Formats: sequence, C-alpha cells, structure tokens
Amino acid sequence: MKEYGEILENVDLKKYNTYGIGGCAKYVIYPSSIANLQKLLKYLADKNISWYVLGGGSNVILPDQDFSGAIIKLDKLDKYTVDRDKVIVEAGISLAKFVKNMLDDGYTNYGSLMGIPGLLGGAIRGNAGAYGINIFDYLISVTIMDELGNIRKLKKDDIKYDYRETEFKKQNIIIIEAEFQGVKGDVALELDNIIKNAKKRKNTQPLEYKNAGSVFKNPPGLSAGYMIEHAGLKGITIGGAQVSEKHANFIINYNNATSHDIIGLIELIKKEVKNKYKVELVLEQQQIIW
Repeated sequence: MKEYGEILENVDLKKYNTYGIGGCAKYVIYPSSIANLQKLLKYLADKNISWYVLGGGSNVILPDQDFSGAIIKLDKLDKYTVDRDKVIVEAGISLAKFVKNMLDDGYTNYGSLMGIPGLLGGAIRGNAGAYGINIFDYLISVTIMDELGNIRKLKKDDIKYDYRETEFKKQNIIIIEAEFQGVKGDVALELDNIIKNAKKRKNTQPLEYKNAGSVFKNPPGLSAGYMIEHAGLKGITIGGAQVSEKHANFIINYNNATSHDIIGLIELIKKEVKNKYKVELVLEQQQIIW
C-alpha cells in the first residue's frame, strides 16, 4: 500500500478526533493523489479490507473498539485553484485554509466559516455553517468517488441537502473535490468580523476542552442549547463526559471520556428534553460504528 501514499500501522485514533476518544486502527493511509486513492480503493476491495474516510475528526463520535481496517485521510489532497471567480478545491484542504485562501484572493463570502474545525470534505458532507452562512450557499458542484473508484460530478441542484444534512451522510462515497462561486467583498471588514466571531466563540463555547462541536441540530425556531440547559442538564456527567457548563449543546471530554460515556449522555439528553418539551432532538454529530 506504500505506493499509494503515506501509511501508518496500529494507530491510536484518540489523536485523530477532537473528542480524543476511540480505539486503534490497523492502518491509517494518506493517499498522495486522487489517482492513487482510486488504486487504493481497488487494492482494499481485492484484499477485503474495510475502510473509513476520516476528515479532521470533528463532529464525529468514534467507537471505543479497535478498527481492523484502514482509515483513509485525504489531507494531502488539498489543491486550490481559481478560474474566473470559480474556486476549485480538493476535499482534503482544511476549512480554515480554504477560507483564508479565498480571503487572500479577495473573496469574502465564506469568512463566517473561519473557526469551524475539520476538512472541506466533511464540511460539505454535513453542510456545515455558522453565523448565517452554510457551505452549500455558494456551492456549484461536488465531485465524488464511489467505493469502486468511479468518479462523477454532481451539480448542486442534483444534491439533496438541508440544514446540517446532505444525502452524502447516507452514502458510501468519498467527496474529492468541489467548485464554489467566489464573491468579492471588503476583506478588511470581513477580517474584523472573523475576529469578533472568534471572541464570541471563546466566550460562549468550551474551547478549552476536547469536544466535537454542537451535539444536536437546532429544531426549527428553537435552540437545542436552551432546551438542554432548562431541562437542568448543564454540568451533568456520565463517566468522563460532561454537558458543558458554558454551552449546554456541547459535550466535553473532561476526564478520559469514552465513546460509551458520550453516547450515554446523548441518550439522557434526548430523553429529558423530550419529557420536558415534547421535542425529539436530532443528533448533528455522526456516531461511527465499525
């Protein structure tokens, strides 16, 4: 497999997700090109080795069990090009670098996403967003690869998506590239907004602890954090996991939490909020099962 990119063996996955949880993976592989990713998928299929694509490890809940297959990391697939205000980007670029590159080119339409962790592919997969801007707002197309290595481009209008949701979450495909419309704006003003948003995050989110962002989607017209807090769940713990005292829609790993601890808290929150508000909270984070 070394001919397809960098390969690591027997890797502790706690270092590869923002919750800091999980077991070990037999392999972690960084394909060096899209062509080598295709070859890698064929090799894994021929050898009957299961695989999972892991982005920046944010917004996911990894299991405590070890994984006998291959974790595929697309970090080396991070090309960024611009053609007549169309921005073409490979999915392995970090969201922060994507936003910075756009700002460097004078495009301000994704400045609000600065501060969201993870890679672009994961942001597209979950239609990530912040401060009124979503990744799909200026999306033109997405290029995907199926498990057999076949590549196809989908126009935005051909993709089913919603608030923090896309059809990609339910499909065994790999997002490899996307095209966006760049919108010129006042870069200095946008940089000021980014600084303000960063301060707001620091004051309202438990960034000093390991976490994976908002746990639940906000129901239409409602706040998940408000309901969790007023159900009396702020600060409640299971094992080493805790509902944040700073923001109730965050679960933090404050003392060597396990996936089991976090899932236990999620189920407790859903139950108590449903009892109090008759609302079924929907998980925004993705629970991974090997």
